[in-house]
Amino acid sequence: MTDVLLINSSFTYGRVARGIQYYPPIGLNYLAASLRQEGMNPRIIDLGIEPLTVEKINDVISAENIPLVGISSNSPQIHITMRIVNGMRQRFGDKLTIALGGFHISNDPTFLERYPQVDIGVVGDGDITFTKLARRVLGGEKVRGTFNGEMTASLDDMPFPAYDLTPLEAYKEAGLQYYPLLGTRGCPFNCVFCSRSPMSRKVRFRSAGNLLEEMKRGYDIFGGRYGFLDESFTLRERNVVEFCEGLMRWGKPVRWSAGGIRLDQINPDVLDLMWRAGCRDFFVGVETGSERVRREIVGKRISDKQIFESFKILDRHPFEVEASFVLGHPTETEAELAQTCFFPAKLKSMGVKCLTQVGFKLAVPLPGSRLWKIALEEGKVPPDFIDRYINFEYGEDFFSVWPKYYPDGITKERVLELKKQGYLKYYLRPEYILARLKRDLLNPKYLLQDLREFLSMIRKGHSTVSLTE
Repeated sequence: MTDVLLINSSFTYGRVARGIQYYPPIGLNYLAASLRQEGMNPRIIDLGIEPLTVEKINDVISAENIPLVGISSNSPQIHITMRIVNGMRQRFGDKLTIALGGFHISNDPTFLERYPQVDIGVVGDGDITFTKLARRVLGGEKVRGTFNGEMTASLDDMPFPAYDLTPLEAYKEAGLQYYPLLGTRGCPFNCVFCSRSPMSRKVRFRSAGNLLEEMKRGYDIFGGRYGFLDESFTLRERNVVEFCEGLMRWGKPVRWSAGGIRLDQINPDVLDLMWRAGCRDFFVGVETGSERVRREIVGKRISDKQIFESFKILDRHPFEVEASFVLGHPTETEAELAQTCFFPAKLKSMGVKCLTQVGFKLAVPLPGSRLWKIALEEGKVPPDFIDRYINFEYGEDFFSVWPKYYPDGITKERVLELKKQGYLKYYLRPEYILARLKRDLLNPKYLLQDLREFLSMIRKGHSTVSLTE
């Protein structure tokens, strides 16, 4: 029988979250593995892929007499999270202990004071701290308060994520094509829009041997395809070298994505090694086409020339690279915004081959980010927004009600128009259309998907699963 229920919250209530939660909640999978290691019996419900109502969740709790529920929630999900919390509290009263983890509680230090329906808040890593708290709760103790998560000294000491507790087949149907991996925890950078808490800026690394052991165990699940969810995969080069050399010694045919890498951390020799070891794609955050905004606002001190030179190094191999851009930085002018929207097409005109996909996202202020503080100071976000959002005063749909940041003097309509122009300039290039047609003819299942995306770009100026518009 289950004694700890772990819930991954969602952007939506009672329905699948528009194709965006298509991979397992790896943090909860790790937490479940830690609970198991200490003799507890956890269960995971991911509301993004299993859209249960609070009544159905309550039925699960009642049927198995579960005493402890832990919910992971970021800020955009917090209204759905509290709807669930209130429903559980109404049915079970004080008999049930409810804990909250994830990005929101880490960036909202007075949350438990305002919402006493939640008993426990865990800031940062929960693997050690929540496991200890769970043992106390299951021992009959009434635990209450906000606790700072104890960081694991060595990630190699962590048990591998308990993916057997999440429905991998459902994620495959939703679009997951690889076994999810984390090689690091934390990110040392402080981009203006990032809501990562200061506690998680310390970066910890798994050893090559530890990663390879997990990959060997999960090889058959996705036929040797793996995807790293790291934000800066190449942050420590010697780790990457050891990992790639280990992969090649293993000798199995693999294809893997490196997750996120930074364009100011491109080493040609390391990239050559990654290619030989089976890496085929990754993600880069260019963020803006303006050097001034990139340097002074975003916090990435890399010039246009350096970006181009990095892409040309990547072009030594036929990598597939997705680049992300954010529209609407503080102090950004309309001319700088246009620079951003036409930057991907400019890179292609300069001969960059590896750039295969681009994404333009509206700037979204999130608690904990520098952008959130700026938006509050400028009055673009009400000081009581979170509490009103939790009470559904703005409505239920995060995609339409959460505030976006538009620089002074630039309207929402103008941002969206430039965004649409940028997409059309990039995706309507003849060479891109021909390349996609060749792919679709070889694999017809992609044809309908590409047609939908094309029509969405033409009509709306964004993809069918855009988070912001």
